Amino acid sequence: MFGDAESREPTRVEVAARAYLSFGELLALLTLTPGVCLRCEDLDDDGEVRYAVWFGMLASDVTALDAAAELAVDALLDRVRKGHSQVPPLEYLHAAARAVTRVFGVPAPTAHLAGAA
Repeated sequence: MFGDAESREPTRVEVAARAYLSFGELLALLTLTPGVCLRCEDLDDDGEVRYAVWFGMLASDVTALDAAAELAVDALLDRVRKGHSQVPPLEYLHAAARAVTRVFGVPAPTAHLAGAA
């Protein structure tokens, strides 16, 4: 998956996979995935955002993605206790929400977030 083939390793082949992701899942991949470290200015770059989602899919536990999506949307809607260690600042969440809508065409889950979408 990364790097060159090793001569003593088993043969590896590329496998394509298709995923259908919700707004919350995309937001969670961008904001809650360990190893995805985008700055606010990176969220303005569509290529960076797409790469971060791709990396997030590879690095994430898909069975936990539902819970992460719920946490990300709750945090975006300011329904998470302040100082929750896993949640980035609201300003960053709004920037990531705008990026999700711009890059993937998926709107934020509520109308009152029109400024974030």
